[in-house]
Amino acid sequence: MNTMEAVAGSFQSKDGTPIGYLRLGNGPALVIVHASLYTSDSWLPVASLLADRFTCYLIDRRGRGRSGDALAYAIEREYEDIEGLLGIAGERANLLGHSFGAVCALGAASRQPVERLILYEPPLSVGGPVAGHDLLAYRDAIAVGDPDAALEIGYTRFAAIPEEQVRKMRAWPEWNDARALAWTWAREAAAVDRLGLSLDRYRAIQTPTLLLVGTKSAPRPLRDTTDALSRTLPNARILELSGQGHLANLRAPALVADRVREFLTLKI
Repeated sequence: MNTMEAVAGSFQSKDGTPIGYLRLGNGPALVIVHASLYTSDSWLPVASLLADRFTCYLIDRRGRGRSGDALAYAIEREYEDIEGLLGIAGERANLLGHSFGAVCALGAASRQPVERLILYEPPLSVGGPVAGHDLLAYRDAIAVGDPDAALEIGYTRFAAIPEEQVRKMRAWPEWNDARALAWTWAREAAAVDRLGLSLDRYRAIQTPTLLLVGTKSAPRPLRDTTDALSRTLPNARILELSGQGHLANLRAPALVADRVREFLTLKI
């Protein structure tokens, strides 16, 4: 197989849901879990740059892309989906998660050991609920068929993005993709809030962990969560992505690939 050619695969998760993924590259395995409102394709720019050294497995989280869905949702099913792909990737696989995908990766890593763990800005409720009462307004906008209004609520109130920036985002190509997946953000935000304020559930993760954070990312719930995890995980360290925010995988893929490669090849 050409290391730059992505090959699609699928498997059945523990609850019977079909989960799709992309595989590309050669070398040690790296499973990559994408953010809310995106699919596995959002990490192809980074994976393509890593494919000369690593076999990258890019999961499509349930409810989007190449994956199916189930009637009932629980974040534990996301953990199981990741565990299923880790099983395909083989022993000593590495795991990378982005945003809500990093929350899911944390949950999977607490149940199934991985070789190394990379977390890019998981939004946890360390400073209070991420969605809180604003989740009701978000759900109401989805219910009346207005994903644009829902996204404005989510970006400004969940993700703490200034309104002026959100107005600019409406012209981005990613906005239309986010509209199609806007309904999934409600269940994910609710799942984060249900996890609560404590990070104690993650203290047992002994895996060497890299915490990526953009210098331009929101103080809450991104930078504060990263700081809190650095004090919670026994073997974690923070690395800042200079000049970047929450989407460096799309805006600066070479920078992200370099940092990932350095960490995965570092002798520990």
